[in-house]
Amino acid sequence: MKQSNAPLVRCPCCSETFTLTDDLYVKPEPVAPAPKQEQQPNLPPGAIPITLVFDGGSIGNPGDGYGSYRLTVEGRLEEPKRLQFGPNYTNNEAEYDTLIAALEAILLRARDPGAVYLDIRGDSQLVIKQITGQWKVKEPRMKQRVQRIHELLKYLAAWRATWHGRQNSVDALGH
Repeated sequence: MKQSNAPLVRCPCCSETFTLTDDLYVKPEPVAPAPKQEQQPNLPPGAIPITLVFDGGSIGNPGDGYGSYRLTVEGRLEEPKRLQFGPNYTNNEAEYDTLIAALEAILLRARDPGAVYLDIRGDSQLVIKQITGQWKVKEPRMKQRVQRIHELLKYLAAWRATWHGRQNSVDALGH
């Protein structure tokens, strides 16, 4: 872990101590893949399967917002990306903004976004159920974020979003 003059903070979900400028330790072993038929269900030739695991939070609520996401592109597990959002973030805003940042990164990297089949996984029932339309979005700030997510998702061939337990996020992202 890098040394920093920033004060130590404690993650409210896992109690790990770090500064917002530190990289968090990530277990080297990959997250167990979903069953093969779920991960790559009869994809057409040229399809690009991507799995996205995301998580966001805040130190205080509202407080200093942070997030992480990790991609598995065509079966290759990539290193997690760490994000800092600054002060006055709620945990839900950080969850949404992490997902938005990950989607924007995928669209920037993809030569043909229309060939991407995206499997989104997160431990926030609120985000997963709101972006899939299972729950209504009442808060105006969240409505804007859901609209942005849908604007980004429309460029992909297909997508799905699945809720998973907190430990899956910890295993994938290290916090």
